[in-house]
Amino acid sequence: MGSATLDPLYLITDRNAPPSGDFPGALEAALAGGVRFVQFREKDLPYQERLRLGREVASRASEHGANLLVNGDPELADALGADGVHLGKGTISVSAVRAEGYAGLIGYSAHSGEEAARAFSEGADFVTLSPVFPTKSKFSSGPLLGLDAFERELKIAGGPVYALGGVGVENAPACIERGARGVALIGAILGADDPAHAAREVRAALRF
Repeated sequence: MGSATLDPLYLITDRNAPPSGDFPGALEAALAGGVRFVQFREKDLPYQERLRLGREVASRASEHGANLLVNGDPELADALGADGVHLGKGTISVSAVRAEGYAGLIGYSAHSGEEAARAFSEGADFVTLSPVFPTKSKFSSGPLLGLDAFERELKIAGGPVYALGGVGVENAPACIERGARGVALIGAILGADDPAHAAREVRAALRF
């Protein structure tokens, strides 16, 4: 595993989430509120725009001592000086990235315990398992798990699992109680009117 820490609060970026329309400001507030583990997504952007925005995200993360992962692109992760990559279906495989000698942190988006276990066998350091709760996010599609199925699939996974999909301050503690290493959130923080307050509330609920 890379040197980055698996903080229990994992923020996934969505530049369209902030109601104010100010994504950099919302991200800065979230970091000020205690977010220390960030996945830079925005993979729908053309490369140059993604690189430009990624540099700003990386700079802000660095200023706050937060670890940064980049979705789906090890080369961009290296260009941004990120701590790792987050992969999934439709991206380069975990095994291919490790075979190239990549030493950074690797996360993987899974929708079942078997898929998660396969990612771990290929060299992933952690997975997100989703969707746990109902969500409008296009980032956590698939059959709804619910807490009972999430716990069963988590045990099959055999490694650190983050709960993703509809997770917020109200249900985050239950995910930890069922065995999750942490929770991955988007709208619950970036979509809040006060992202700093939202981040502090989730961290307090996780008791970390």
